[in-house]
Amino acid sequence: MDLSPFVSSDPAARRDGWSPERKLRFLDRLAANGNVRSACAAVGMSRDAAYTLRRRDALFARGWAAALLLAREAGVELLADNATEGIEEDVWYRGEHVGTKRRFDARLLLAHLARLDRLVEEAGQRTADDAARFEEILACVAEVDVPEELRVDDEPLPLERATTLDMAGDEAAQAVDDAWNERAERGEAGNFDDEDYARYRAECRDAVAAARAEAGARWDAWFAGACERLDALREAAESSARTVSEVSGSAGAAAHASRVVAGGAAG
Repeated sequence: MDLSPFVSSDPAARRDGWSPERKLRFLDRLAANGNVRSACAAVGMSRDAAYTLRRRDALFARGWAAALLLAREAGVELLADNATEGIEEDVWYRGEHVGTKRRFDARLLLAHLARLDRLVEEAGQRTADDAARFEEILACVAEVDVPEELRVDDEPLPLERATTLDMAGDEAAQAVDDAWNERAERGEAGNFDDEDYARYRAECRDAVAAARAEAGARWDAWFAGACERLDALREAAESSARTVSEVSGSAGAAAHASRVVAGGAAG
């Protein structure tokens, strides 16, 4: 699929180090666990840098708030798992691993959920709406372009799908009204009897249905392209992380082998 109409042409990192990809990874991780420190570690940025960006970037701040709401939902699921299944822990005796045991203790997670609850309560309805549109927020944070026909005023997010369809339908209905008014002014619309009214209603219904279908297809095409771009960025980030891990592991193994060889030679 050709993503060129949807993708920003300049993915370079900003001076402060926050590339679109890094913002995406940060918000993804934050939505998974609600832990800012963990999200910062995942992208190699400091907590101060993250909070500074949140103050300066309104869309990133909206994504942050929405991520915490989603993290709350993830925490509830984890809490349910821990309550029913427990947490498996290793058992050690005199330095030897002798088995495992199940521990049922959700106090820390409950405290974390209480904190997230307070944040969600303070955030209000817009954050709940943003959480439902989290992938759209991530797409805009990652600088996936939004077509002009899906924009309104200075809002960084595209119009919601339902709103897009409603607006297209209203415009189509208005166009039919205007056409019939022009025909009436030219004396071409007859006396507007029951037959004329039925024709008007049929034209309006067909025009609205066609306009809504076309608008829905445009919105779906943008969203599909945006999701494909996000998935590509995520895959690239995971691939990069795996490569770094493999290189680090190989370097560690090589260093260990060198020490062993050196120790043998010395002996």
